[in-house]
Amino acid sequence: MPRIHVVTDSGSDLPKSTRGQYNIHVVPLSIQFGEEIYRDGVELSADQFYHRLTESADLPSTCQPSPADFVKCYEEISEPGDQIISVHLSSKLSGTYQSAVLASTMVEDRDIHVIDTKSASLGIGLVVVAVAEAVQNGASVEEAVALAERVIDELKVYFVVDTLEYLRRNGRIGAASALVGSLLNIKPVLTLENGIVTPFDKVRGKAKAVRKIFDILGDYIKARPGQRLRIGLSHGNVLHEAQQLVDRIKSEFAGNDLIVELVGPTIGVHAGPGTIALMWYPM
Repeated sequence: MPRIHVVTDSGSDLPKSTRGQYNIHVVPLSIQFGEEIYRDGVELSADQFYHRLTESADLPSTCQPSPADFVKCYEEISEPGDQIISVHLSSKLSGTYQSAVLASTMVEDRDIHVIDTKSASLGIGLVVVAVAEAVQNGASVEEAVALAERVIDELKVYFVVDTLEYLRRNGRIGAASALVGSLLNIKPVLTLENGIVTPFDKVRGKAKAVRKIFDILGDYIKARPGQRLRIGLSHGNVLHEAQQLVDRIKSEFAGNDLIVELVGPTIGVHAGPGTIALMWYPM
């Protein structure tokens, strides 16, 4: 009987335990520091990345996987006749989705569905988990793809960066470019609109900005009594700040599904250290 396989990229920031639980396959992007290139999660861990980021004079950049990388993955994990759902980083932020689309035309005897989440970090991860969970529970490929589209439509993403400099220097700043050079200690609350980084609000001080994204989540929950959410919380190597937010979510909004993970190298190159992000969708 044909099987359904779920693939994503390293921009999804899913914990290893979650990937194992749902049998999710990851195609890594590469991180380049000067002349040195490392595959995210294979040759460079998140911890190693943040150490290198603070120590290195070189600003890192990312390299998308090639279509050949996806072909290799698709052929290794599947048999002829199998189906694959490949769920990826916003096409407005990376060419990864396009590489996967091209690869899907190069693999014979597999039915491959490539999805642009229009998101990043656990925003991708939440879509991937929804798909993989549905497949595990017996959904058809059509049902799982339809679910992915529903989650993408309903997904909320809000994040705070310590500085806009990483987004600016890597060319991923999108509509938030107008905020560059704004007043000292003004922390923009950012979101993703149609896959593009977009300003949502401006708050003085990081603590207030983080409180703002928590309050947005709280308002969403209070407006939907009885609705269970799947929440993602990712952070740029600021475990203490993230843990405070986790504790508040568990205390005030118990009963929701929560996934917590470091922002990995793929997204960390652009967001920088100190990032706090919240994403969620109604289950």
